[in-house]
Amino acid sequence: MTSQAENAKIRRLAALESARRAKETLISIRKKQNRKKKLAESKNRNHKRFMLGSLIEMAGILEIDEDTLLGGLMALAKTLNDPAKSATTALWKQHGAAMLVQHVATRLKK
Repeated sequence: MTSQAENAKIRRLAALESARRAKETLISIRKKQNRKKKLAESKNRNHKRFMLGSLIEMAGILEIDEDTLLGGLMALAKTLNDPAKSATTALWKQHGAAMLVQHVATRLKK
């Protein structure tokens, strides 16, 4: 027969083992969630890049060399970050929105 102390020790060891397994399961679940989150972020980033490429094509500058395009985008970023240029950027936004509406309407007709 086993004493109460031995029974308590056995129950304690079983509880520790159960806690260890639960911790491993939790770690595994968190790793899976992190992988899913990173995959979703990657998909969203790649989708956005693809869509930006479509906008570059719509603007008619797909064939421009990379150096000129990057320089132009850098100038655009500088203008967008200048609060004094808000009228300019508002005009750009209007023209862009009109072009997107026209593009969508054209695609829907097909």
